[in-house]
Amino acid sequence: MGTARLPARPQPGARFVSRLRAKLQGGLYVAGATLALLTNALPHSSRAIPLGLLAIAGVSYAVGGFCLWRAGRLEPRAASLALALGTLLIVAAAYCSGESPSPLAFLLLWIFLYAAYFLSDREMALQIGFAGLLYGALLVARPPAVGSAAAWWLVGMGTAIMTALAIRAMRNRVEQLIGSLYDSARSDPLTRLLNRRGFRELLDLELERARRSGARLSVVVGDVDHFKAVNDRSGHHVGDLALQRVAEMLERGKRAVDAAARVGGEEFALILPDTDAEGGQVLAERLRCALRERFAGEPVPITISFGVASFPAHGETAASLLRAADEALYAAKESGRNRTVIHCPALRGHGSGRAEERDVESERFLALVLETAESFDLRFSGSARHSETVGRYAETMARELGLSEQHVGRVRLAGLLHDVGKVGVDKAVLLKAGKLDEAEYAEIRRHPQMGARMLDHPSLADVQAWVLAHHERPDGRGYPFGLRGEDVPLEARILAVADAYEAMTSDRVYRESIGREAARGELLRGAGTQFDARVVRAFLRALERESARVEALVGSGV
Repeated sequence: MGTARLPARPQPGARFVSRLRAKLQGGLYVAGATLALLTNALPHSSRAIPLGLLAIAGVSYAVGGFCLWRAGRLEPRAASLALALGTLLIVAAAYCSGESPSPLAFLLLWIFLYAAYFLSDREMALQIGFAGLLYGALLVARPPAVGSAAAWWLVGMGTAIMTALAIRAMRNRVEQLIGSLYDSARSDPLTRLLNRRGFRELLDLELERARRSGARLSVVVGDVDHFKAVNDRSGHHVGDLALQRVAEMLERGKRAVDAAARVGGEEFALILPDTDAEGGQVLAERLRCALRERFAGEPVPITISFGVASFPAHGETAASLLRAADEALYAAKESGRNRTVIHCPALRGHGSGRAEERDVESERFLALVLETAESFDLRFSGSARHSETVGRYAETMARELGLSEQHVGRVRLAGLLHDVGKVGVDKAVLLKAGKLDEAEYAEIRRHPQMGARMLDHPSLADVQAWVLAHHERPDGRGYPFGLRGEDVPLEARILAVADAYEAMTSDRVYRESIGREAARGELLRGAGTQFDARVVRAFLRALERESARVEALVGSGV
């Protein structure tokens, strides 16, 4: 299986590195000047040149102050010249001290360490060579009292060079470890494809390239059909092997310029640069047919459904493009699975419905808050599944309750955004294992209002109201306003059930899942008080139908 194509690792900005180098250089100059003054104040050799040391200290203070003042604006050439000047001043100070060998010569080690950490191999070699020449000249001008000048030079330079090489090796090793961690954070350990985070970063990069060049770009989102049946019938280890085989087929079947990712449990996605929607459909169909044939003889045959969306026709941001592909995927699932669907305006759960009439500003605002919600999930649960699952459950209930398709799409969107206000809650409170005290509970209770403030945009006025009220209760004991009964919007009551069920059936760092059956029992016990009874009944009906379908599929061997 090929290695996932990861986005380029981020490097520190040139301005940041320049500022750091200049500040460190300035600090070394100031420290060296201070040591020269202290040496001058102590008892010293009769051959010392005090005025020379004072002059060197003065120049060093001036150069150090200049480096600190120009931090961030010091050109690389000027920084290299300043380092060479530092070498010259150190050797001059050692000569003026009158001692042989002079303790001030040890300051050359600073030059070696600085060069090893900040400079290129060529620049480092030049600075070390220059220091070696000046140190040799110093030993000739001030021969050591004990031992030969050659021995002092060899030992001194050898020690300094080995120390510099050790620093260089450690810096390179740290960079390798950081790079390895960067890659690990963006690749899926099971399939070695990009994970959701790496996929989103690469998609942002490819979208920016497409915008600049005016090229097209397509996203293909796939979901393995009835994958739960594989795990239920054959075990999770077989399911993991199946996912690895699916990933291998996607990796081999795509073009070299394309990127494949595993973005969820059995969800995969591809980024197709310079490809329109029809081209994306051709590739998706080829992959779909190959996968169907590969797994045709398995105890549980595997197929996959694909949704295709293209930039700029179906979305102008990463979030809107993925939503369009998800809507197409949902249509593929609804129309019988094992097929590929290209997005069209009729599939859009929200928005104006015509690409040329889209409000791009609203779309980008929505993309921002969706990415914020996703980042929150990634930070505190290790995946972006909580809000996605709440959105799916909310969609299921809205459809079960007979809401229009456009209304269903808005409710699903509210599910994706319901917890966005928690980004303002202290991490220690969110992850606390024990019971919250009054102050901590009060902080948690603020998140619906914080979320509503974050969603303050004309395009999200309805969603804002539902998110604000999703912790209200029919019995009036909810928050933030203690609304009762029908005063709580139906959509908020749907979110409350979806949020509670997902929380009860998922493992958290501070508690384990109570299981699906126990969670359903809790919903029934809370019906009429904590939860809307009609919403609970609709949700349980939908869950029962889904369970029956899975059991029928397992029983029939499909």
